[in-house]
Amino acid sequence: MPLSTGNYTSAYLPSLAKNVVKDTTFLIGLCHSWYMNNDNFHIKIQQQMRTFTPTLMHTELKHAAVLIPVVLQPEPAILLTVRAAHLKSHPGDVSFPGGMVECYDNGIEDAALRETHEEINLTPNQFHIHGRLSTALSKNGVLVHPVLATLNDATNSIANPDEIADIFSVPWQFFAQTTPELIPFERHGIAIQVPHFHYQGRHIWGLTAMILLEFINLMEGTEWPLPPFTESEKYRR
Repeated sequence: MPLSTGNYTSAYLPSLAKNVVKDTTFLIGLCHSWYMNNDNFHIKIQQQMRTFTPTLMHTELKHAAVLIPVVLQPEPAILLTVRAAHLKSHPGDVSFPGGMVECYDNGIEDAALRETHEEINLTPNQFHIHGRLSTALSKNGVLVHPVLATLNDATNSIANPDEIADIFSVPWQFFAQTTPELIPFERHGIAIQVPHFHYQGRHIWGLTAMILLEFINLMEGTEWPLPPFTESEKYRR
């Protein structure tokens, strides 16, 4: 006897549900694979940066520039460094390549590229600059300008032992899928939530993680809380 609609549903729903779950999981994975394609990721960066308006602070404080190197091959990843243990400032911390803006630099982008070359051997002509993210305020009262750039690969990167202990990369997929640990903190008279990421024994936190969080929000559509640096007593002086 042919099954009625009700019998058909009750007889085959468990199997149907399993297939739907399998198909949905497959489609999500397929879409993510498409999204994680380096060409598509590069295009999305270009699209997002065209309409992005960073919060740029203007002050007489000391200025520093850091580069956010997005490596496209073999898959999108963020290139990071570990600062040398003998340095007076932030020894052993995970950071972006970068440093103080000098009088001979031809602007913020030039300073970020120069410091990157000095620290990890990557030359300016390897990078495509996409623009700046919002300025940030370091614990020492230095105004930090993050410059976003992509490069095809970083196989020729070499750590300068005078400044850098190690170089490593974190797949973008990790940042896209990981919830940061947010720890309340007060700095320069403002309440902030400091993000912490843990990746294969590396602790990514502090200003580096704050800058990363804005980039994650931009690319993933998330709304992780960002520090209101413009409200800082240090900045208002």
